[in-house]
Amino acid sequence: MERQKKTQVVEELGSKLKELDCLFLADYSGMNVAQVTKLRRELRNVGTDFTVVKNTLLRIASKGTKAEALYDKFDGPNAIICTNADPIGPAKVIAGLAKEMPNLKLKAGYIGSRTITVEEIQKLATLPSREVLLGKLVGILKGQPSRLVYALSGNLNKLMLVLNSIKAQKEQA
Repeated sequence: MERQKKTQVVEELGSKLKELDCLFLADYSGMNVAQVTKLRRELRNVGTDFTVVKNTLLRIASKGTKAEALYDKFDGPNAIICTNADPIGPAKVIAGLAKEMPNLKLKAGYIGSRTITVEEIQKLATLPSREVLLGKLVGILKGQPSRLVYALSGNLNKLMLVLNSIKAQKEQA
């Protein structure tokens, strides 16, 4: 690769890494073209990029970015899986495809400003999507006021029953 081309790749990758909220680092060695194509297609469907990068260029581009925390993992064949969207989608795709493609191995990653391990990525893959979690939260928040109203009305009903029984006892006496 020409020096000018390398400089351009480093600049583009560096600006991309500065903007990213989520990045996974994977070893793709031993995968055939069909497997890599399938992986790219599946990741593209969840709004994620799969990019193969030379380690020297990745080291240079990661300086001053969140990806610099993964510097010690930049060895061997590396691919970066990056997104600014929901990190659960790519984690699910990678975890699912890793079962049928044993040569796909995650190394590490980061979400926000936190570095995560392979085990944490696997746990992330078991979570429901962001939309489902938000829906559950809305359901919980919606249910709380109605539970409060029900609880308060139950106490008022009991109070009315007690008052009516007292009234009935006084009328009988």
